[in-house]
Amino acid sequence: MSNFRKFTRRIAATTAVSGIVALAALAGAGTAAANTDPADAPPGYAGPFATCNGEPYVQITVPGTPGYVDIRRDYAGSGTFCAKTFDNLAGDHHIEIILQRVDWSTRWYDSGTYSTYAGGIYVSGANTHCTRVYGEITVNDQAHTTGWQVVC
Repeated sequence: MSNFRKFTRRIAATTAVSGIVALAALAGAGTAAANTDPADAPPGYAGPFATCNGEPYVQITVPGTPGYVDIRRDYAGSGTFCAKTFDNLAGDHHIEIILQRVDWSTRWYDSGTYSTYAGGIYVSGANTHCTRVYGEITVNDQAHTTGWQVVC
């Protein structure tokens, strides 16, 4: 693939994520946490935001907890995956969500002590690329993880 084509694909992916960020801001979506600043998201990623756009795609159970990772997919433009980790437990716990498109070395995340969820974190290019997803919930100093899961 030519460098020009790679460059134009990267611009298209960045534009798609920028559009999602703008829509989320217009919809009044706030950040889920203070630990991860949406302004620091690398190109192709966005979040955290309080809501995820798109259709429900898959839920991945976090073993040893009543929690799960909820993944939504939006097919508009180059497509996006958006994910949140929910703990479904009373009180505050360490909750984490990490996304990484399989063809990129960069990752983006939300990680902190929350009462309900971490995320939503977006990654672009879902219409043509798979994404690695990792969720974690820590209860009584015991980390429970989904491990790295691939969604396509």
